[in-house]
Amino acid sequence: MWLAAGWVLLWAISADAIEHVRFVDTDAGRVQLTCSGPAADPGEPTVILDSGLGDSALVWSRLQPMIAESLPVCSYDRPGYGESDAALPPRTSAVIVHELHDLLERAGIAPPYLLVGHSFGGWNMQLFAARFSQDTAGLVLVDSSQVNQIARYETELGVRIAPTGVFHISINSHVPPNLAPAEAAQARALSHDPVTWRTAHHELAGFRESEHQVAIAPPLPDIPIVVVSRGARIGTSADYPPASERLWRRLQQEYVDAHPGTVHFIARDSGHYIQLEQPALVARAVCLVAERAGTFTPGCSLRLDPMSAGR
Repeated sequence: MWLAAGWVLLWAISADAIEHVRFVDTDAGRVQLTCSGPAADPGEPTVILDSGLGDSALVWSRLQPMIAESLPVCSYDRPGYGESDAALPPRTSAVIVHELHDLLERAGIAPPYLLVGHSFGGWNMQLFAARFSQDTAGLVLVDSSQVNQIARYETELGVRIAPTGVFHISINSHVPPNLAPAEAAQARALSHDPVTWRTAHHELAGFRESEHQVAIAPPLPDIPIVVVSRGARIGTSADYPPASERLWRRLQQEYVDAHPGTVHFIARDSGHYIQLEQPALVARAVCLVAERAGTFTPGCSLRLDPMSAGR
């Protein structure tokens, strides 16, 4: 099922939404964890957010307060990003999933977890759900990487999206769209931090292995899943032809088709960073998964506005 939608979500201001930032000592070093929202009742899920390759938790800054009005929610800087300590390679999904599970245990955040992954973080969350099925209440994939995308881009389009052998990445300013000015400045500064780029390099070096780890993982448990994919093209240069965009969208739909019962939201006015461009739509996806998992969330009430882009 797919829904091309723009949503308006009305949220009340609540003290429960105040963010609590702390550093947690883990096997991977000190990790910054930001949690907000009400305390989870026994058996109710906590929403866990994981960012894409090269991004800190700043990419959740518009979405997390929305979720926090009705559900407990935590974002974190993966080791090597933001304020977290650097980590040695390999930086594959399997390593990241182990680190995340360790982080949640040490932080005292009890399962079940409602997992939300953006881009490369979508692979991480798919693998987490497969390996820790008893701890997983549901899954939201936000313009997520998909299994077989590396080979499909190479064989169908002749485009290499994952390196082989020695490679270099250029250090350019990377500021995701629609961040508040202070957060945009922080993201710009982080994008020039050598630790950030070494970490992104290590994750890209392990990109093929990460995809393989997700591909051979156990089947996902019987949990509610929502896929949120972009509706706007992200590039207009010759390096990103329309065929690349069409293949990305096919991969999203193929994942939905392979997982019966999955709901597919298409964010018609968003590029890759849907959680920043249409955060209310992603919040709706989280609420829908929570409700299908058995958690009633009155704060997730929303209204559809045909004139809205869902921001």
